[in-house]
Amino acid sequence: MIPPPTTPSTETTLLHYPWIVVRFRCHYCERAGDSRLAALAARYGMNTTLGELLDIFVGRCPWNPHSPLRKPQKYGMKCGAYCPDIGRSGPPDLPPAMGGLTLIDGGKAELLPAERRAKPARRRVGGDGS
Repeated sequence: MIPPPTTPSTETTLLHYPWIVVRFRCHYCERAGDSRLAALAARYGMNTTLGELLDIFVGRCPWNPHSPLRKPQKYGMKCGAYCPDIGRSGPPDLPPAMGGLTLIDGGKAELLPAERRAKPARRRVGGDGS
């Protein structure tokens, strides 16, 4: 048996998808879809990949570049469908408080100084010199 991947990709099957909800979004229009993993597996089969499901989501888009109803356009809009959970290592519905602390690179030397530096005295240039 193939071990499940740590992060989902377009080649990940529903059998190895790590979370309960599969989400789909579009960059250009307001289309969005969330579906439960069990419902997708029952409808399309457990060996269906996320890439195939993304193609199904694109198939219903008005900007579908493969639709026979649309003429090919050089600079026309194309579907911007994507799965936001592809490449994500943590669960999408984890509350921020449960994520734990994260280590930020840097240290004390990179902090801003607490006291203001004394500004250099301004000298007047020119004038009568008295």
